[in-house]
Amino acid sequence: MQFYNSFCITKTENDFAKNAAAGVKRLDCLCGNAEFSAAMFKKYGFLGRLILPAKVALNQKSLLAAQELGYPISILVDLLDDEQTINRVAMLGLPTTVILYENLTRTGEISQKYGGKMPAEVLEDLGFLDRECTIVGGMYADKEDLQILGDYSARIVLCPRAFAEKGGTFANLKLLKKYDIKLSLGTFDFEEIDFLREIEFLRLTNCALHEARDAATEKELLKLAQGENL
Repeated sequence: MQFYNSFCITKTENDFAKNAAAGVKRLDCLCGNAEFSAAMFKKYGFLGRLILPAKVALNQKSLLAAQELGYPISILVDLLDDEQTINRVAMLGLPTTVILYENLTRTGEISQKYGGKMPAEVLEDLGFLDRECTIVGGMYADKEDLQILGDYSARIVLCPRAFAEKGGTFANLKLLKKYDIKLSLGTFDFEEIDFLREIEFLRLTNCALHEARDAATEKELLKLAQGENL
């Protein structure tokens, strides 16, 4: 069985080895060293993309070197970063990845920083939704935000066990599907890479959330873990 880990923080070879052992064939990894990650992709036969921190991507030499590795590139954006950094990333016009709606505190801080605007409105104003934009988190997005994200065909990466461990709420699959949000699964920084357990956790939490045994089926969640949109 082959899985798509659509957001994983990688630091050492062990992180890549665990993904390979868990049946991951496509991997989108946040990496500080693009050359090392590309070498790991080749060693373990991964497809996928390299997600670069903004400080790496804004170094022209580092960005060009990463682009020459032959893998798709995305830039990690922090909406609480300084205005100059965010605007410079926006000007690059490259695909972006944003950790967003993962808890109420940061969601509120972002809204406060931008004069009460919803985070999705901020992404829209900055032009990030006009290109490929991936949201990691999504549990605390409200209906207005989801409507905007769905209109732009943005993708939300659910990291069920990682964010539950951090004290967040659970992903509401029924709500996300209502707004035509593209969905995929990731492991973020969770120590264990096991997509069958991610699927079971997501199934159980959604069945409990909606008090219905068929709120999320194993069959549809398996498709999600393999990179197929619901």
